[in-house]
Amino acid sequence: MRKLLFVFVTIAFTSCSTDGLVPCKKEGAEGRLCREYRYFDGSPSGYIEFDYKGDSLVISDYYDSNSKPIKTIRSYFENGRTKIISEQYPNQDSRIQTWHYTNFDSLETIVYGANDSVLEITYANGKRLTETYFHAGVLNRSFQYRYFLDDGKLYRIYAMGADSVQLSYRNFEYFSTGQNRVSHFTADHKLIGRRVFDSLNGLIKSVEFTDSTGTIAERADYIYDSAFNLIEKTELNSNQTYKSVFLYY
Repeated sequence: MRKLLFVFVTIAFTSCSTDGLVPCKKEGAEGRLCREYRYFDGSPSGYIEFDYKGDSLVISDYYDSNSKPIKTIRSYFENGRTKIISEQYPNQDSRIQTWHYTNFDSLETIVYGANDSVLEITYANGKRLTETYFHAGVLNRSFQYRYFLDDGKLYRIYAMGADSVQLSYRNFEYFSTGQNRVSHFTADHKLIGRRVFDSLNGLIKSVEFTDSTGTIAERADYIYDSAFNLIEKTELNSNQTYKSVFLYY
C-alpha cells in the first residue's frame, strides 16, 4: 500500500489536525494506511477504509457521507505484483481486471472484464515502448514512448487514434531544482497546457496545470508527516475543492 501512496507523492514536513475523525476500526501493521476521509468544497463526502490480509490482499471499502457502502475494491498481489483488481458494487455488476507480466516482471497485459478490453504493453531495451488499448478486439487507441539517448529519460509520448493517426503528444522536461514539467500539444504543435510537478527530496509537493493562456486550471497540494506518510491532499479543479485526509495504523 505504501507503493500506492507514492502515486500521490509530494512533501511538506508539517502536520494536519485529525481531531474529530473516527479512528480505524481494526488493528493493523504500523505505518499502513487505514482510512481516507474525503471532502468536497469543505463538506464531508465519504471515506475509504483499508483492510489487509497479509501481503496478498488489500480490501478497500468505500462509503458515502452517511456511512452507506458504495463499493468494495479487492486488490490481489503475488510476490509484490498486482494480479487481480475486483470492484464490487451493491446494486451493479462487478468489474474485474487481471494483470499479466513478462518473464522479467514487467507489466505486459491488463485484461478488463471477460476480455472486453485489453491493454497491451511492449518494451525495448528494458523501457516501455508502446501501450495499445483494444475494445471488443478492435484497436481503440495507443501511446508511443520516446527516450533521450544520453540518460534514457522519457522525453515524449505520442497519442495515436484508432486509425493510427497522431492525436496529440506530451513533452517531458526535468530541472535540477526538483521541478519537472509535462507540456501537452495538439498534433499540429499547438500548446494545450502544461503540468508542473514541484518536488523536494524526491517527493512531489504540488502539481499545477496551466492552460494555453497560462491560467491555472487545476492544482493539487500534498502534505506528509515526518515518516513520509501522505496525510493530506487538496485539489482545486474548476473552482471546486477536493480534499483527502489520511490516517495510519
